[in-house]
Amino acid sequence: MLFYSPLRYPGSKRKLFNYLERILTHNNSTPQVLIEPFVGGGSVFINFLSCHEESRAIIADKDELIYSFWKILFTEPSYLINFIRKTRVNLKTFDQYRYISYHPAEFSRKKLAEACLFLNRTSFSGILNNSAGPIGGREQKSIYKIDCRFGRENLIKKIKSISVFKNRVVVLPYNWEETLKYVAGKDKYKNARLLYYFDPPFYKKAAQLYRHHFDDASHKNLCDKLIKLKKPWILSYDRAQEIQNLYSAFTRINVSMPYSINSPAKRLEKELIITPLKLPKIKSKSK
Repeated sequence: MLFYSPLRYPGSKRKLFNYLERILTHNNSTPQVLIEPFVGGGSVFINFLSCHEESRAIIADKDELIYSFWKILFTEPSYLINFIRKTRVNLKTFDQYRYISYHPAEFSRKKLAEACLFLNRTSFSGILNNSAGPIGGREQKSIYKIDCRFGRENLIKKIKSISVFKNRVVVLPYNWEETLKYVAGKDKYKNARLLYYFDPPFYKKAAQLYRHHFDDASHKNLCDKLIKLKKPWILSYDRAQEIQNLYSAFTRINVSMPYSINSPAKRLEKELIITPLKLPKIKSKSK
């Protein structure tokens, strides 16, 4: 059974997780620690911990809101649960948390965690980017209102079920390079079976989807570092030709993923999986 994250996220990896597990099986790999430097919605590490009871995870995100959300979830889940029960889901609250997202340095970690969850559940497609508006628009004339994705009991259930992993997760406020340095600097990880999973900002439309995104130099810098990384890694990207050119020396495969951004209904899009590991084939479905 797959776990569902409390966060809606552009390019959610929950349905990709089964294929990532197939990669591990195909390579006879049983990682002791999963490192996820772009944790985002967290679907991969959550389901990894569920399936591998003896394993641990190190998660990080440069985005202050996302880091704060996961940190509070694993240290004070009751705080988030109380927030979900009591917060008013309306445009006034939306604007208050949007202001917080503009000025993260002015607010506590708890307030940033609140802002992350509230804006994620009330913004169009769960996008935290400051340009994203509320579900239903400012006029709230749509059949879908601002609170339609804020099912309180369901969110509380998710947080309770995920918080049981608290002793198996390290949450870091780092970017991906700082995360790699953190792991490399810890003696206890030097001989451990590690697996890095990278899910960086997409190449296309990234400025519309994320609060922090890459330029061309950043995409290339990640590629250069992965070429030198000695531990196993798996990378997921959108299928931009520029990315395929960067990683032309590595094994690649396209996996179908459901997306709903900029569309009234979910549609299947191909996502690129890149890794130095051997990739199992994907069986094509007959029409």
